[in-house]
Amino acid sequence: MIKYNKTLWLIFLISSCILALAALSFLVFSFVDHSVTVISGGILGAISVGCGFLVFYSLTALKRLAETDKPTDQGSRAERQKAAQAVQTAKGRLDRSFSRCLAILVLVLAGVFFLSFYLEAQTTASIPQSTVHSGVFYVRGKVISIDGGAYRGIQTVEDVPVGDQLVTVEITRGEHKGELYQLENNLSYLYGTVLKEGDPVTVSFSITDGEIDGILLQDYDRTVPLTIVVLAFLFITAFVGGKVGLKSLLGLALTILCVFAVLVPLLLGGWKTLPVILGLCAFVTVVEFVILDGVNRKTLVAILGTISGVVLAALFGELACGILRINGFSMYTVDSTVEALLQIKQGQPPLASLQIGDLLVGGILIAALGAVNDVAMSISSSMNELISVNPNLSRKELFRSGMNIGRDMVGTMTNTLILALVGSSLVIIIYLCSLEPSFPQLMSSAFFSVEMVQMLASSAGVILAVPLSVFFGMLFFGRKKRG
Repeated sequence: MIKYNKTLWLIFLISSCILALAALSFLVFSFVDHSVTVISGGILGAISVGCGFLVFYSLTALKRLAETDKPTDQGSRAERQKAAQAVQTAKGRLDRSFSRCLAILVLVLAGVFFLSFYLEAQTTASIPQSTVHSGVFYVRGKVISIDGGAYRGIQTVEDVPVGDQLVTVEITRGEHKGELYQLENNLSYLYGTVLKEGDPVTVSFSITDGEIDGILLQDYDRTVPLTIVVLAFLFITAFVGGKVGLKSLLGLALTILCVFAVLVPLLLGGWKTLPVILGLCAFVTVVEFVILDGVNRKTLVAILGTISGVVLAALFGELACGILRINGFSMYTVDSTVEALLQIKQGQPPLASLQIGDLLVGGILIAALGAVNDVAMSISSSMNELISVNPNLSRKELFRSGMNIGRDMVGTMTNTLILALVGSSLVIIIYLCSLEPSFPQLMSSAFFSVEMVQMLASSAGVILAVPLSVFFGMLFFGRKKRG
């Protein structure tokens, strides 16, 4: 077998040493050149550590290969049995080393792949930003005293305080640290929070020609409370999920990093929306599954099922958008966000600008990814267990069993997606219903069409991932029935 090939392990060893030296050299050069960032430094460090593990496993594997080459047919019977047992033990350890090496190798290559696109995203030409926040920067402060103002609860809007407060704020960060300003805290049912002494706040400074021409109290600073909520979530996940929970958090961190450090800069830089998002989905799927379960037939089936389901969701979404004559611009018919995006687009070359129209289908893919890989992994794991319990199952029997399992998942997962999208749009849905639109009016509205496409395309991806995952499971797990 390939894992008992000494040449393979020598190639592993030499390649790992070269890659580790390259990563460390690049890291040192980046430090000297002052071009290193927290993300690039962390990725290079992780690549170096991964290569270090590959070197270690390669050396131990070569040592165990030497043990398996020892003769087992010499000496007394007891000595031969002991030698044979030692060879089997060495082979078992070699099998585990090979599996770990394969998983680490995939993660190292994924790190190299991510780093190349991250550096590309960082060097993407800067784009003209919206002028809405031009010359404005934000700093943190603290409420020193409440100096006046008046507000009262309005019963017609659920007793929400409306009015204003006059507060003294001390700046706690930045070049204006220690300075005191008396600011107005406007309160409304749409914005503002009643402040107390000691509350942290954010303050905006408006700059013109290097001079401050306006200072506004923005809002209550929610950084610390939000951090507490996030830490509570991390603790619950790690406490309940254990080792698997920690691995899932690592996958979650990777997804967030990919979205904000690579996807968003590339899209703003004018890269093609759907290819970039499909690539992101495939990359995140591969790395997350390898982190969770290593490299084996089960993860391979889940990866292929997930990627296939996401691709078909994209095709369904594109077809639906073409039939209904909607696109990414239609997502913002009730919001002014598109105006800021259009300002960015107008300052870019026409053939390399932000593609707002494709953001509708792109958002569908990202929203569907979690549900699709959940279904794909569940089916793959179930089929793996089926074949473990009954290795004599034919491919036809395995396919039938896998489809029976998958059909039970379709209803709940589809419901989950649709309910999640309804929940995120509940306010707008209530508003539209209050207008009592006629059926033709509702069917013709861009908002309703956009929401329907988002729900149906995501659900289609989940549903189609079932037979695709079962098909790949049948190929990798099953065997042809012997006559």
